[in-house]
Amino acid sequence: MAKKRKSAGGKTPFHAVVEKIQNRSISDADISNFFVVQPNPRRPFDFTVGLNRSAVDFQGIEKSAKLADALAHDASIGRDEKLAPTTPPKGFGRKVPVVAEGDSWFRLPPLVMPPTLIDVLQQSYVYPISNLAHWGDTLTEMIQAGQFWPALISGEADTFLFSGGGNDMLGGDAGIARFLNLFDPDHANPSDAAYYVKPEFYANLKLVLQDYESLIQRVHLRAPDVIMVGHGYDYAIPRSSGPWIGNGMMFVGLDPTFQADLCQAIMRIMTDAFNKGLAGFAATYSNYRFVDLRGAVGKNEWRDELHPTAAGAAKTAARFDAMLKSLPKSGTFETPAIASRVLFGRAA
Repeated sequence: MAKKRKSAGGKTPFHAVVEKIQNRSISDADISNFFVVQPNPRRPFDFTVGLNRSAVDFQGIEKSAKLADALAHDASIGRDEKLAPTTPPKGFGRKVPVVAEGDSWFRLPPLVMPPTLIDVLQQSYVYPISNLAHWGDTLTEMIQAGQFWPALISGEADTFLFSGGGNDMLGGDAGIARFLNLFDPDHANPSDAAYYVKPEFYANLKLVLQDYESLIQRVHLRAPDVIMVGHGYDYAIPRSSGPWIGNGMMFVGLDPTFQADLCQAIMRIMTDAFNKGLAGFAATYSNYRFVDLRGAVGKNEWRDELHPTAAGAAKTAARFDAMLKSLPKSGTFETPAIASRVLFGRAA
């Protein structure tokens, strides 16, 4: 039998980290110790996850750091399983577990980041939720992966929480700067915010909403008993040198420090446009519900440019809880057939 290699300098061997994650024995302290996280400036709502070199021994497997993101995601799923309640809260009359798919508003690297609204729904409101979300995922990636379909089509779940489109709305890998005009001293007031939002933003948003609407329709057709619940984010606050919004605004001469009101007004226009589209879907499709999170997060309740603190997440979770408890009980929801129609200029 080969002798088990000891860790160097008291560090935990990489294989031991993997084993802890695979057998679901990794502790909260381990997760905090083994992983490091920083914003991914090339993609809104995303983070670069690495293994902590001062705590994990990489000797002989130097490329293992590339696996850190997947390992952190697996560790967070294992943590979900240990913490997940088994019975729904009073007032919620639908099947459990509830299925959730989404981006970083539904899942962040655990412990090293503040809780998301899904964490609060699971832990404070005791909703049994199967959370498939991953920080940084785009709308297209979620739809193409389709991890949520088995539970929805089989009838195991009939409530589908969805958080998507924010990355895409803000320009994805190309960044927000491509949607903004250069700063003009003659348009320096917050009331001039609309001047800075290029037509390209609305053209891109149209495509994002097309994909979102297509998903709503497919859920109706493939799982007619399922109610899909989505949201359009709150008013993010750009920061000077902020990795996702601030840097892009500064690139076109808009400084979130010296033109704070103007930069925030621009974000309000973009956020309102996305929310308006989702609210329209809720008015059109009986199998879709829209949770308006605008104004939920206080100005001092943002951890960074795009994510609430624990206090902010609690406020967004409260709005979701109210919506979930207003849903019809399982077996009482009848969704009418959705007529074929033209979606933003293309046939459904």
